[in-house]
Amino acid sequence: MKLHQRGRMAPAFILLVLSMEPNHGLGIYNKLVELFPGNRLDTAIIYRKLGEMEKKNCITSQWMESDVGPKKKVYSITEKGREILSEFHDDIQFRIGMLSKFLEMHEQIRDSK
Repeated sequence: MKLHQRGRMAPAFILLVLSMEPNHGLGIYNKLVELFPGNRLDTAIIYRKLGEMEKKNCITSQWMESDVGPKKKVYSITEKGREILSEFHDDIQFRIGMLSKFLEMHEQIRDSK
């Protein structure tokens, strides 16, 4: 049963990576794989979210020369993006509390039977 939307939290993770340093799409993907093994984000989701966030002025981009291969579109977080990242942080903190309470209650119910 699939109850959650895949990639729903992608912008939070992308903004987190971009807050460390500017990066291109595949570089963002690779950093997410490194930092969060087992994440379910794929490059299609990342590029789609990058486009959406750029339209909302959370990130900017510029074409940069590459040491290997063609130019790369490098993304940077904006001040608005940093504000949104802080909002994600607060939301995630709240969710962690709610999920911890859920787990605690479920264990109590399960153990009482």
